[in-house]
Amino acid sequence: MHEKRVSTTIKVPKGLYGVIVTQTQIAKSSVDGSLVYRGYSINELAEKASFEEVAFLIMKGHLPKKSELDEFSKALQQNREIPEPVLQLVNHLPQDSHPMDVLRTAVSSLGTLESTLSNEQKQLSIASKMPSLATLSYPHTRSNVKKADYSNYSSFFLEMLSSRKPDSFESWIFERVLMLYLEHDLNASSFTVRVVASTQADVYAAITAGVCALKGPLHGGANEDVAKVLNSLPTAEAARTFVRETLAKGLKVPGFGHRIYKKVDPRAQICKTLLKRLLNHKGLTEELYEKCVAMEEEMWNQKRLPANLDFYAAPIFMVLNIPIPLYTPIFAASRVFGWIAHYNEQLLDNKIIRPDAEYVGPQNLKYTPIEER
Repeated sequence: MHEKRVSTTIKVPKGLYGVIVTQTQIAKSSVDGSLVYRGYSINELAEKASFEEVAFLIMKGHLPKKSELDEFSKALQQNREIPEPVLQLVNHLPQDSHPMDVLRTAVSSLGTLESTLSNEQKQLSIASKMPSLATLSYPHTRSNVKKADYSNYSSFFLEMLSSRKPDSFESWIFERVLMLYLEHDLNASSFTVRVVASTQADVYAAITAGVCALKGPLHGGANEDVAKVLNSLPTAEAARTFVRETLAKGLKVPGFGHRIYKKVDPRAQICKTLLKRLLNHKGLTEELYEKCVAMEEEMWNQKRLPANLDFYAAPIFMVLNIPIPLYTPIFAASRVFGWIAHYNEQLLDNKIIRPDAEYVGPQNLKYTPIEER
């Protein structure tokens, strides 16, 4: 006998905009242009902390003591190696496969090989391996995976991505960007992870779903588009013209606007400063920086839309000689720590996420035999 359904449905805006669907202690972005990780300002963390410290904070809920950080960093290093079956699978995929498709397949396949591990071991494994899996997703960097020898998470990752040994300042800059991508409360991919977690699927299933959600250009692909645009613009004035002409055609300019931040994205402003420091460090002209500023100013004048993280992360990746197809996999390799935190938080007080939908289709249609249609 079916249980009688009580009508308690509530209509909400499309995209769940402004709707609180859960409680979290992980992170919070605010319309005033602030972002906190477990109560700590992202501005302070980005200037003072290491990536491993922030990853530990997000996953465990507190900043680590030295012994905890040493143990965590060592565990990340010791679990980097990619199983041979995953390497073989990746090498059998078409060479022109989208890197996010390759990453999705690799993450999913890893789950089939590590099904007997404990939940904690699974989470540590996938977090440790994501830089290598991201690098494997692009054929031109695939051979770098077994060559990098840095112990630091970000330096190890950057060496694989850029096919060279970065200096300490380059690694420091890249580490800041990874921190900024690490977590951002209930974004599309993190919400997807929580939906999958709510079914009590394992962490590999949830992370695979997160990777799938991140592939979409409205969530994770904008940094690649920003790089392509910047490469096509010779001057700051050309950048301003591009913005005006693109908007006049009713098209979107990549790297601008955000669901939460209406005036300023704090992560973008941190990256803006990092970009200038990186250019100065490498003795390069500020032409790239000036193009970015010109686009940012023109977008604000025309549409009152602020630059988001993707807009200023892209030129940093460009200066670091990272291939454009790897920009979104980098996002995933950082955000995996946030996804794991959301996975665990969902299971602490779990109820399957199953919203309702208002049916607006036809009613009372009668079946007709196929020969009469």
